[in-house]
Amino acid sequence: MRRWLIHVSVLALIGLGTGLISGPVVAQEDPMATPEVSEERVVPPDECQVEPRAADEVFALLGVTEGAAEETPDADRTPVPAPPWVAADPETATAVDDTTREWLACINADDNLRIAALMTDEAIVRFFGGGLAADEAEEGARANLVGTPVPRTEDENVRLVAVTDISRLEDGRVAALALINEPVLPPRGQETLLLIFDEGADGLLIDDIVQFSVVPVMDGTPQAGTPEP
Repeated sequence: MRRWLIHVSVLALIGLGTGLISGPVVAQEDPMATPEVSEERVVPPDECQVEPRAADEVFALLGVTEGAAEETPDADRTPVPAPPWVAADPETATAVDDTTREWLACINADDNLRIAALMTDEAIVRFFGGGLAADEAEEGARANLVGTPVPRTEDENVRLVAVTDISRLEDGRVAALALINEPVLPPRGQETLLLIFDEGADGLLIDDIVQFSVVPVMDGTPQAGTPEP
């Protein structure tokens, strides 16, 4: 099956309503403490145990049901207030850790319907909708979404380095920073995801994802303030 790209431009911060630079995130008892790094970084595909989302529901959300509109439905982002935020309680922090870890396990398992089960409707549209080619036939799109999962090899698995700054937002949602290592998809290495969670029927669901990537400077790349030859 297609590997869905965990990639949302930092330009999405405009839609989220924050640039994450107005103040420190208050999310640990000691905000100056060095975050603990998980010793068990690999998230095995077999940790993906959530009940899969019904295929028909996902098809309807993505507009690939028979007779649906040609374009994938929009999913407007709910603005996120700029930091500082308030530290989440331990129970919420544990729920964030659990959801994040299982979501990455389902990505490693290549199980799209279980990935979808850990996301809100709006997040499903943003996450999967961008991977559907504009001219892709409905039948092909549906087959791609529900095809037989082909788990990544151990070397290809996304690794979870740490989940930090777990915070409760004013509107009741939860924010966290997930430091991951993605060896397969761009930028192919360590990156940080801002994850926004919302309450679902059975626990926290991922509601939005923003990826922060620092691209290494290559030899010959013009630098700011340096005129090109």
